[in-house]
Amino acid sequence: MPPSPPKVELRLSLVGTVSGADQSLAIFVDQTSKATLRLKVGEDYQGWRLRSVRGREATMARGELIETLNFPKPGEGAPVIGAAVAESAVRRGSSHTPEYD
Repeated sequence: MPPSPPKVELRLSLVGTVSGADQSLAIFVDQTSKATLRLKVGEDYQGWRLRSVRGREATMARGELIETLNFPKPGEGAPVIGAAVAESAVRRGSSHTPEYD
């Protein structure tokens, strides 16, 4: 039996979502670097692609792996950033910008 592939851990916390008629995005905090980033549906970050944004959740995929991230419940101890910080990050474009070959 071949060894199972190593688990590729998604190290993002969901801190915001924006759903629009023509475009949706999610705002995350990278748990390793503590950087705030925003991804539009279809964009990649470290091999994970944002597949969908719905209400208070975002679905990420990497190959056959699928992870659904939800807003943390109050008091769960997830990284907290203020709405002003997230809004400012979006206005500044402070996010991972996909690179195209």
